[in-house]
Amino acid sequence: MGRYENIIVISPDCSKEEEEELLKRIRANLEKFGSTILRMDDWAVRKLAYPIKKKEKGHYFFLLLEADEANMANINKFYKTLDMVLRHMLVRVDDKQNGLEKPPDHVVFDELEGEFSN
Repeated sequence: MGRYENIIVISPDCSKEEEEELLKRIRANLEKFGSTILRMDDWAVRKLAYPIKKKEKGHYFFLLLEADEANMANINKFYKTLDMVLRHMLVRVDDKQNGLEKPPDHVVFDELEGEFSN
């Protein structure tokens, strides 16, 4: 068993009820694959760095998992079957890490664009 950080970006078009149902389904399937969810944080709707599936924003969720490395392929396949999940990322971390204390600050990309133009 190892510790993994899992970031999920969900389409902002889904309703609150659809989002809750999707998160229940994700929790159930992660537990089915033998994972334990240690922490789950809602990082709010944020502007994406680039459009994904013609969406400019996404609802970010952070999960800290204890999972068996053998099940990572199954978890990745599961996420790919979910239409409302725009992106997901699983990263193995040190077993002592508990994730970020608070969500990362919002970055406004429009402000950064002017810094690099001539």
